[in-house]
Amino acid sequence: MMRGLSFSPGAAASLDRCDLRATVGWLGGFNLLPYRQRNARLARRRCMRDWAVATCVGAAGVLLVAGWQTFAAARLDARRAAAGQALTRLAAPLAEHAKLSRAEQEQREAAARAADLATPLAHLRDLLEALSFEPGDRVVLRQLRQREYETELLATSSGHLASAEWLKRLGAIHGMQGAEMRDLHRPQQKGGPSTEPAIGGPVEFDARLRWGDPPPQATRALKAARPGGAR
Repeated sequence: MMRGLSFSPGAAASLDRCDLRATVGWLGGFNLLPYRQRNARLARRRCMRDWAVATCVGAAGVLLVAGWQTFAAARLDARRAAAGQALTRLAAPLAEHAKLSRAEQEQREAAARAADLATPLAHLRDLLEALSFEPGDRVVLRQLRQREYETELLATSSGHLASAEWLKRLGAIHGMQGAEMRDLHRPQQKGGPSTEPAIGGPVEFDARLRWGDPPPQATRALKAARPGGAR
């Protein structure tokens, strides 16, 4: 009786699917590939562990840097405090040294000013000493004006030659740098003054003794102080 039954390929495949569903239903839904879920769980756990380790390492680095900065700041503050204490101890000696330095500088400046003021007096002393040995019969000194760098003289002599010799002797005084005659004329007579020098007769002359060259500012001030201004 079974000889007349036949099955097609589609019917066979349908029977196979039915047998598979029946078999799965019989197993009660059991997963035949459990390692995939286990691997996924392990991968998630490894990722979380890596993130936790990275977070711990980062936090440790931040704490290390913060600790080093705190230590460096504390050490710098300690050094600053030590330097402040050292400067506090040295404040009194430094102030005393500065005071002595200022006093020494003031003494040097005062000595320099005293030397500058004493130099014209020394020149005047040398000039008066030289004049004290001059005979008064041929040249008579009538006026003397002493300045810092020069001396102006007004004198009367018996003649032109006597004036030149007298001025030459004064030019040999120690420290003298030049002597020149600026004006030579006859003494004023009743008939009126004359600008022509007398030959063999009494004459009046102005002389200038130069003791040194003044600085440029002193030169301008000296010219401004002379009568007639700087000409």
